[in-house]
Formats: sequence, structure tokens, C-alpha cells
Amino acid sequence: MKRTMAVGLVVVAILGAAAAQAEAPKLGEGKGTVTLSWDEFVKITGYDPARKGAQVVTIPWKEVEDLLGVKVEKVAAATVDLPWNEFKNLLEWSIQKRDADLTPPPTDYIVAASQYAGSLADESASFTLTAKINILRKKGWKRIPILPNSVALTKATLGDGVFLNSSGAAYELLTEKTGPIDVSLEFSVAVTKSTGINQVGFPRVLAGSSLLDLAIDREKVDVKVAAAQSLVKKAAAGKTRVAAAVPAGAQVAVSWERELPKIEAAPTKLYAETRTLVAVAEGMLLGQEVVNYNILHTPLRELALQVPAGANVLTAYGPGVKDWRADDKGRLQVVLSAETIGAFSLRLSYEQLVKEQVEAPVVRPLGAELQRGYVGVVAMTSVELSAGKVEGAATVDVRQLPADIAAMTNQPILLGFRYVGEKFAIPLAIKKHEEVGVLVTIVDSGVFTAMQLADGRRITKAIYSVRNNRNQFLRMKMPAGAELWSVSVAGSSASPARDEAGNVLVPLVRSGGGAAELAAFPVEVVYVEAPKAPVPERGTLRVELPVFTAVPALHVMYSYYAPEEGRYTVGWGESGFSGPLKVVEEFTQLRTAGAAKVVKVNAAEQAKQMQQAFDTQVDAAAKAAGATPIRVRLPVNGKLFKLEKVLVLPNETLYFELAYSGWKAAR
Repeated sequence: MKRTMAVGLVVVAILGAAAAQAEAPKLGEGKGTVTLSWDEFVKITGYDPARKGAQVVTIPWKEVEDLLGVKVEKVAAATVDLPWNEFKNLLEWSIQKRDADLTPPPTDYIVAASQYAGSLADESASFTLTAKINILRKKGWKRIPILPNSVALTKATLGDGVFLNSSGAAYELLTEKTGPIDVSLEFSVAVTKSTGINQVGFPRVLAGSSLLDLAIDREKVDVKVAAAQSLVKKAAAGKTRVAAAVPAGAQVAVSWERELPKIEAAPTKLYAETRTLVAVAEGMLLGQEVVNYNILHTPLRELALQVPAGANVLTAYGPGVKDWRADDKGRLQVVLSAETIGAFSLRLSYEQLVKEQVEAPVVRPLGAELQRGYVGVVAMTSVELSAGKVEGAATVDVRQLPADIAAMTNQPILLGFRYVGEKFAIPLAIKKHEEVGVLVTIVDSGVFTAMQLADGRRITKAIYSVRNNRNQFLRMKMPAGAELWSVSVAGSSASPARDEAGNVLVPLVRSGGGAAELAAFPVEVVYVEAPKAPVPERGTLRVELPVFTAVPALHVMYSYYAPEEGRYTVGWGESGFSGPLKVVEEFTQLRTAGAAKVVKVNAAEQAKQMQQAFDTQVDAAAKAAGATPIRVRLPVNGKLFKLEKVLVLPNETLYFELAYSGWKAAR
């Protein structure tokens, strides 16, 4: 027995029967659901469960193509005969395939629209939430949070198959339905009142943005809705209607109070206070000024100021300054990026050519109801400043000037003034004096280590601690017959020169550090002295030190190693040393406060450290130049004598004389 049928029709019929077994068919426009009883299914398919033998079902080829998703050309009217069992398997496979093709939705539901309609009074507030929700997930129960349980729910209007439940911190909808549903919930919220302001609010647990439709039970109120993206207010019939749009995630927060009468806009009033620093430089006055405005009543975007005649504005800046320009009449226009009201500070810098008699340049705000200010004057060069006859201002002690004027400079403020009003004059008398040269290079200390041989030869290493500002050379007059062996400056080898007077010129570097304190660097000199003929066994030896021609030395320390076998006393055991350098038990350490503290100095260890540092510097310099270093080592042995002198002036001869005996045995 054969039966011809469409597979799609059978599938729809079977699925309809499974979805709604006892319900009547529901038809809509363009679509429907068919529910079949078993007898109707047997009648359509021709299946006879009581019949024995094979039963065949014939399927149009077009249905097979649609089912399998294939297309065969030139085959249109063909059919396919299937035994009933095979047809049943094909039917089950098509149902499973249809269910597998259904992609699960990304979310269980979406909120298509929601609106809170509220009636607000001073004591209570009632709301009605209406929402359209599209449920996307088809199977199972869905939970949809809709209201916080902090509100008092009074009425719920829900569709069939939709239920209300309270769980955790929220009311929620429970349903197995799929598709759009409409809900309406009425609830009450408490109103709080403080300092004449009524407030009502609650969190929104339903997703998406919402519209607020509020009715307040009185007119002339000022209403605010937190986070509202738009707000429209209209008063009529003793009520105030408000429509507002609240974005997703924002809670409902409404406040209202009695509307205050609007005050008509008044003309702008300006009050200004200035802080001015005038610095007298070389041929020029430099001005820095802070103008502190107080803008009242109506905001401004432009400020006008008057620049003193002959002054040029260099900069004008402040918070929100967009542009500025000064015309040839000295009027300065400052444009702000936005309208400004209240406090505003403008900073100016300007310059003016200096004269012997000049009025202190102060930029003056225009249009101010009241202006006052302070002026401080400093000197950047060696000039003498004095004030002439001051008009409209008063001379004040510089300690009474505001702190922000003192913060504009590191120089001491010499003159101070205070003024009130637009008209004032502060004349300055500037008298220039000839500048006197100051010390630009100084030797803080000179440490000598000398080895004396019995035949009169002597090798000496001197390390000077130098501070230099701008001198190119350190000029030294070396002892007669002295031969330089090496010179280094700041750890690097140096090449000295000689001037026409025979002085040795040691090239210097500039000290690091700030203007207040320069850092010292070492200058190392090694030289050898040899007499023309050997010295006698007994006699007096004169030892001279290098002399600086233009630089003072604060402290000279000389470690002198004499031959061990010699005797260095005269008369009844008195020291054989004489001259400007005095023999001491220990060297003194000078401090900046002017006091001296006796300290112990290990001359041998000091000489060893100097030798190591010297060798390291020579090796590094030679390696950089690709040469083999020549090391100068001091034969430190013998009888040690310590001599020193505090404060050696330029061109001051520095020496000591030594009476000795017994040098023959040491030859």
C-alpha cells in the first residue's frame, strides 16, 4: 500500500501534537499550529498498525531536496518510495535536525520598553511600572527581576502563565512562556523631607532605559531627576508634570522644592588685587604680576588691562586663557575659553627699557570697581635703588609684602609699596655703580708629599682642591729648577703650558653644582728638583713651594720626608725649621664657621692613597689614548715632618728653611 505525502506537513503535524496535545488549533495571520489525533495521523499517512506486511510511503522529490538541502537539475516530478519503518526513521531524523538548527538565544529576555508613572506628594509617592518584555528562551522557567523589594507593592497585573515572586532583594516574574508579555505593577515609596527639599528614590532592577512620567501635586516647583538625559516640565491645573528619560543602570532619584524667584541679571562687577615684582636688570626692568580677580553677578569671557607706556607684555597665562593681545595703545585684551565667574587669577610677565628715573611699571585692570595691590622691587645688577615722591601709594616694610611676591625671586627685596585705587605713581631712581671684580677661583687646600734625598734632590706631589667659576688657567710660579713630571685635572691628564713670564698654566674645568655653591675638583702636580751640585753634609736647605699668581690658598699642608740618618736641631735641641711654614704635630682641619679642629693625619697612608688614585687616573688616560702609562711613584720613607700654613695670598712666597747635619751617611 502506498501513501503520497509531504514530509514537512507530517513534521509540523507531529510537532503540533507534541506541543499542545488537548488544545484546539490556534491560527494567526500567515501561520498556524495544527494538532492531530492518532486517528487523524493514521488517516493522513495511511499507516495501518493492524495490517501485516510492508507498507510503503511515497514522498515527492521536492520534499527530499528541501529536507536534505540539495538540488538536482532536471529532476522535478520524481517521487521516493520508503517502507514505513524507513519513513519513521526519516521523520524522527527531520525532527531532531530541526531542533538542532535552533540556536539558543544570547539572553533569556529583553526589555522592549518600560515606564514609571508617578504621583508625588509631600508625604507619599505612588508609582505604576508598565513594561513590555520579549522572552527569547523557549524551554524551561524564566526568572525576570522587576522591582526592588524595598518598595511596597500594592497591585500587579500580569498575563496568563506569568507569576510574581519575591526572592532575595527583588520581586521577580516567573514564567514558562515565550514571546512578548505585558506587565503592570503598582507600588508606593516613602518621601523624605529635609530643609524644604522633598526626595524620593529607589533602585531600578529591570534592565534598560526608562521613561519617567511624574505628576507633582503643586505648581511652581523646581524638580531634579538624577542622571536624567532629558527633562521636560510643565505646570497646569495646580500640578506640575515632568517627563524624563533615565539611562540604563541609573536609579530613580527625584527631588523637588519650592521654585525660587529668578533675579534679573545684573551688570558684571569686577574687583582686582595685584601682586607685582619689578626687577632692575642690565638696562631693563623686568616685571612679573599676578592679577587676582573676583567676578560678580554675570560671567565674563574677556578681560581688559592697561599696560604702562613703553612696556612690552611677554606672556599672559592662567586657567582657561585662550588668547591675548596688546595693541599699540597699551590695551591688553585677554580672551578666556569659557565664561567665568568668581575667583580668577591672571599671570603676566613684561619688560621695559630702564632709565635713571622711571616709574615702577604696574599693569592695571580696567573696569574694576575697586583695585589694590602690592609692589616689590629687587636689583639684579650692581645698581643703587631709591624711591622718589610716591603718589597714591604708601611705602611699606618689605616684610609686610605678601608671600607670593617673595616667592617670585631669590634676590632680596629692597623696596615695598602698597596702593589702593586706579591713580598712583611710584617713581624709582636708579643709580648705576662700577662693578668690582670678585674672586672666581680659589684653592681650598693644598696637600704636599715630598721625599728629600741626601744629595739634595727632591720629588714632590701636590694635590690642590680647586673651585673654579670661569678662569681658564691656574697660573703657578714653580720653584727654580723644578721639572714637571705629570699634571692631572679632575682625574684626567692635562697638558700645561708656559706664559711669557715663565709661569706654568694648568688648564682648569668649571666646577659643577649650583650658583650658591660650587663643587671642588682635584689638580695633581708631580715635580722634581735637582741642585746643580750635591749639597754639603751639614748646612741649611731652603725648600720653596709653587706660588699662585692670582688665586689664594686657604690651607697648605706639607708632609716632608727627610733622610732618616740626619739631625734637624740647632742650639740646645731647638727645631731646625724656620720660615712661613710652621712645623706642627698634627694638621688642622678648617671649617666654614671659621673655627679650627685638630685632626690626626696619617701622612704615609695619605701618600699611599694619593699614589693609588694617581696610578688609576694615569692608567685610564693611557688606555683611552692607546699608550702605555708611565707611572710616577714616590719613595715614601725617611723622617716625617709636618708643616702647614693657613691662608696663602696670591704671589705670596711660600717656603721653609731647614738646618741639618749628618747627611753624609745617607748618600
